[in-house]
Amino acid sequence: METGQKEHNLTLPPTDKTLFRKQVQRELDEIRQEAENAYALDNEIDPVPDSAYDQTSGLLEKLSSFKIPMPHIGWAEDGSIGLEWRPEGGIVTMGIYGDNDVIYGAFFQENRQVDGVCNLSDTALLEGFLETLKRLI
Repeated sequence: METGQKEHNLTLPPTDKTLFRKQVQRELDEIRQEAENAYALDNEIDPVPDSAYDQTSGLLEKLSSFKIPMPHIGWAEDGSIGLEWRPEGGIVTMGIYGDNDVIYGAFFQENRQVDGVCNLSDTALLEGFLETLKRLI
């Protein structure tokens, strides 16, 4: 599957919320442009909906409040925004499609796996996964 992955220079989000929002918006704008350019060249891929960018921005802000390191951010040809961390010995991913759900997975060898789908408004389930994520990475 073709994807675009954005490298960034933030490990932890800045504590200044205004600065954080500007940095996130700048990164998402770059990803949007890259995804739109790819779609213009190959309309076999699905465009990323505006709602996916908005929901990603909100989720990144929630991640920052948990002091979770910034993920690698990219787009996928299935029309999603992907967040990815690669802690030693594993991978943690989140996919946002703009439908108010986040698909998540954490894979560490065969004996440590967690995955699921969570509605972004289900704060109890989402915060539980974020607490787990914080311990994993």
